[in-house]
Amino acid sequence: MKQGFFYRLRQDTDRIWKSGMGLMLILLFLCMGILSHSPDRGMIVIILYGVGCMAVFAGFYFLIVGRVSDVLYKLGDMMEGLAQGRPKEVFPAAEDTILSRLQSQLMRLYDCLHSYEEREQQMRRQLDENIGDLVHQLNTPVTNIRMYTEFLGRDDLTPQERERFLSCLAGQAHKLSWLGESFSQISRLETGMIRLKPERQKLQPLILQAVGQVMEKAQLRGMEISLKGEVQAEVLADTRWTAEAVFNVLDNAVKYGDENSMIEMEVAGLTNFISVAVRNRGVKIDQEEYHKLFKRFYRGKGTGETEGSGLGLYIARKILEQEKGYITAGKSNDGRTEFVIYLACDQDKHNRGMGKRSP
Repeated sequence: MKQGFFYRLRQDTDRIWKSGMGLMLILLFLCMGILSHSPDRGMIVIILYGVGCMAVFAGFYFLIVGRVSDVLYKLGDMMEGLAQGRPKEVFPAAEDTILSRLQSQLMRLYDCLHSYEEREQQMRRQLDENIGDLVHQLNTPVTNIRMYTEFLGRDDLTPQERERFLSCLAGQAHKLSWLGESFSQISRLETGMIRLKPERQKLQPLILQAVGQVMEKAQLRGMEISLKGEVQAEVLADTRWTAEAVFNVLDNAVKYGDENSMIEMEVAGLTNFISVAVRNRGVKIDQEEYHKLFKRFYRGKGTGETEGSGLGLYIARKILEQEKGYITAGKSNDGRTEFVIYLACDQDKHNRGMGKRSP
């Protein structure tokens, strides 16, 4: 293995040590030779004084060189451990010295780099998984588009059949577009490319924004949406993405709810959260299915031919988790399907102005 900088520097220091020792011995023998042939007492005193000074200087010199050599050896040992992914402390952490502080900073730098590397590997795995899922999900609409295109190329189609195939083709193209957009959101949320910025704001505008996005679809199915409760509450939320999460839950209720039914939204203040309940009657959901609804691509047993991909609730969960909130699914007291969104709030201000309940 190629030796590191600190090891090479220590070797150079050792050479200086040995060279210095050799030089001192030569000078000592030289002085002894001069003393043995010189009868001049003054000369002898001067030489002895010089030898003494040189000895003191050499003592300090070799002490310093030895200390530096030891420090370099330890630094080399520490750097070698960091390079091999086995960090270790070589200077006592309890001692408040320059070396111990340097060691502490190097350890922190190593932890940051190691954490960054792990996060990068996780992002790569998540991206690979998303690409695989996207390819799998795109297979069905692409196959259907190919099939409808072939049908439309036939000469024996009636106008009604041609119109039906064109409608189906447009539906599959819309599904492709929706899948691409959904996967883009998922990838950016899961890899940290999207960083939500929760800020204190009124909840009502966020809800009304989501309601406005689904209202046309709801009216086409003869459905109404009501809103009640503590709608003026303030929450800590990212404006765009919180509205997206509420929209996905509402869109799910419109898509799988009974025609000509009512979707009820109720806002309530809790101890640490503001809850937004969405209740409606629609597709029957078995008890064991509720915990599966927020998994990627999961579609309930009763969804049938209703258009969907199983990504809307999954995206809503991911958004809320980034905002320190969460979402649940179950049945309300009167037997309706109920999704409850829990949004973080300013606890001190909320607790002063509203009653305290637990979720």
